[in-house]
Amino acid sequence: MAGFDRSDRGNAGGGIQMSGNAEVEAFLDRYRAAFETFDASAIVDRFELPCQVTGDADEVGSTVVATRESWLRQVEQLLAAYRAIGVRSAAILDLQVSELTPRLAVAAVEWRLVDQTRRPIYDFKAAYTLGDFGAGLRIAAIAHNETPRLRAAMARAGGAK
Repeated sequence: MAGFDRSDRGNAGGGIQMSGNAEVEAFLDRYRAAFETFDASAIVDRFELPCQVTGDADEVGSTVVATRESWLRQVEQLLAAYRAIGVRSAAILDLQVSELTPRLAVAAVEWRLVDQTRRPIYDFKAAYTLGDFGAGLRIAAIAHNETPRLRAAMARAGGAK
């Protein structure tokens, strides 16, 4: 597994270089913390827009989120669903990072969402295309299998529509 650090070993353009998981783990920790505080703006700030989002629910669907405003609305809806099912935190169960270039990587994460007593709500997987676009790591694309798990949790909580 490879990750990121901010060294400039032989990188004429500056930016990040791969050398362990520390930078990716730090990024994901900040991303997780933004979810824990239900800070939609901080979550959206972790993305490079436009961003591609792909998921598998009843069928595989893919969309391009073009603007901050449209992504903010979608993230706010997700946070409302998380509140409804009692999400308080998330833990990384597994992290695999593949270096593509010195400033580009794919991070495959298995997440566990937990309630205030740390009981699991559900696990899901997401793959993030991460890049340094000049201001640190940001998510350029995400593929995930969360939607059916979220829907099932909403149904269990009585919040299914």
